[in-house]
Amino acid sequence: MTVLIATDVFGITPAVHSLVRSLGRNCVLVSPFDDANSRYQSEQLAYQAFLAGGGVARYAARIQSVMAKGAADIRFAIGFSAGASALWLASTTPGFSRLHMLTLFYGSRIRDYANLMPLCPARLVFAEREPAFEPAALAAELAAKGRSVELAKNTSHGFMNPYSGGFCVKSQARYTAELAEMLQDAEVEHSAELA
Repeated sequence: MTVLIATDVFGITPAVHSLVRSLGRNCVLVSPFDDANSRYQSEQLAYQAFLAGGGVARYAARIQSVMAKGAADIRFAIGFSAGASALWLASTTPGFSRLHMLTLFYGSRIRDYANLMPLCPARLVFAEREPAFEPAALAAELAAKGRSVELAKNTSHGFMNPYSGGFCVKSQARYTAELAEMLQDAEVEHSAELA
């Protein structure tokens, strides 16, 4: 069982590799940049490069391409910030119907696509504080549409990423442990189905 991880605008960093080790699963890493090793000196510069490279729509197309290229064993997808928004946008395409779950952290551009209906279950985790919009209002709107949504208490955008100004070690530890447990449970269920 493979997990797709769609990174934020920082791309594939040592912190992403640490998450992969914590999850203990085979992971396919997707970055918003053509050069997965792109590094920027600040979040602002990374975000500007992300927008210049086509933004969320281009990132969603990149994810769709990965899903279409024989990644049949991908059963879970996790996205952070731009990666969460891109996964949300891509989730209406056929390859996503085989996924067991999307877990999307602080995908702020989801607000532009709140009416989308993913082809798989999706768990949306928003930071309590965002500079550009009111997360509680978006969470309420999505919950009213039957989406699984929560606000991570006392957090800001980027709480899972040590390179972000919003990083929160306590929240990162909590959600990493939840993800690892969810994947372990799914692996046990999958093994029981095969037996």
